Amino acid sequence: MTGDESDSSNDIRGEISETISHLYGKFYGHERSSVRTFINENVVLCIVDDTFSRSESDMAASGGRQEVLDNRAAFQVKSEDEFTREVERITDRKVTAFMSANQTDPGVSVELFILDEAPGARDTER
Repeated sequence: MTGDESDSSNDIRGEISETISHLYGKFYGHERSSVRTFINENVVLCIVDDTFSRSESDMAASGGRQEVLDNRAAFQVKSEDEFTREVERITDRKVTAFMSANQTDPGVSVELFILDEAPGARDTER
């Protein structure tokens, strides 16, 4: 990988992390300070730390863990189009699958995007 490719990859990861943080803020009312994004060929993985609001953390701690997880699953359905659209815009590739997972203790979320083939990928495999 050349320096230019590495810089470009860092820029894309940074922009995705910033966008995911912004979208969490939009949907939950508070942006996350720690979003780490990893990209490997056709996989984009975002790890969102400290993901739950105080009320969600309190609910999970008092026995409402499943309710918190159910609410987050509903969030995935409601936000899928917007998350997907933003990752497609940033990567200039189509998202073919989007998955989201959550853990309440510690409060961590994972956003996983599967991308189509990179432009010209088939040409370089021959």
